[in-house]
Amino acid sequence: MNTAEVVVIRLESWVEPLDRPANSYLVSAGGLKFLIDAGVGQLPKEALEAPYVLLTHWHWDHVLGLARSRYAGTLCASPRTISYLRGSPPAYEGSAAALRAFGDVPEELKPMLQVSLSRNSEIKEYVKSVESVRTFNECEPVARGLVRVLECPGHSDDHTCFIVGSHAFVGDSVNPGSGLSVLDINDYIRSMELLLSDPKWLTAHPGHGPDVDRAHVSSWVAETLISKVRRLIKMRSLLSPNWRPLKDYLELLYGSENAFAKWVGARSLLGYAISLAKMGLAELNMEVQPWTIRAKEA
Repeated sequence: MNTAEVVVIRLESWVEPLDRPANSYLVSAGGLKFLIDAGVGQLPKEALEAPYVLLTHWHWDHVLGLARSRYAGTLCASPRTISYLRGSPPAYEGSAAALRAFGDVPEELKPMLQVSLSRNSEIKEYVKSVESVRTFNECEPVARGLVRVLECPGHSDDHTCFIVGSHAFVGDSVNPGSGLSVLDINDYIRSMELLLSDPKWLTAHPGHGPDVDRAHVSSWVAETLISKVRRLIKMRSLLSPNWRPLKDYLELLYGSENAFAKWVGARSLLGYAISLAKMGLAELNMEVQPWTIRAKEA
């Protein structure tokens, strides 16, 4: 594809408790227009006329705009994303996971939890009414070779990135100017290796924040991973051989943060616990509420 044929228009929308706008993108390529993600607010007329929307993942701040705008085109997503939007995510995914994991969340986090749960319900009701939902290989922009799909789990286990000409649409895999919650650190590392190994894209378009070039993405990912690994090591050092509620570590690791940062930290904490368990460094019991964790003895 001639990169000159690709036109990208960024659309921003914002509602609390987000700390900055959510991005969606109206893309023109090969004579076809399509959306990538939908933000959280009313979409403009030109976006609503796009026949397809491709979703990076199921989180409400990337999908709510479709429900609020009553978008009537075709939704394109991975089978896992479609399953989450139509049904329920697994026990470790989504806002409801915080209730299961912590039993009860700190008071300052409850408003954010309720907002997230209500918006997820709103999206689920909307998706039930959508007539056309397709997997990526059934989606015209992908079938025609205009969009290349990369599986990029890490931030969520259904996360997808898209390459369109010299443009990479990275969803929440890259979050310039801010931190990032990661559900599985090993998955995230593999995803970033896959993304950065593709030499064709020059500009990354994130789910939040400004467009950035390859060099910025590489630097940001490296710094993020250093921070994540440090936090992972700190959590492992705090673990006891005895079972202890996972929620105890929220205060130990994020007690000094503001409410929004602690909300992001709560999700990150689930990711650290899951990552440590997969690495064989901890045992995580998700069958009880609240979840409990302990160091795994050699």
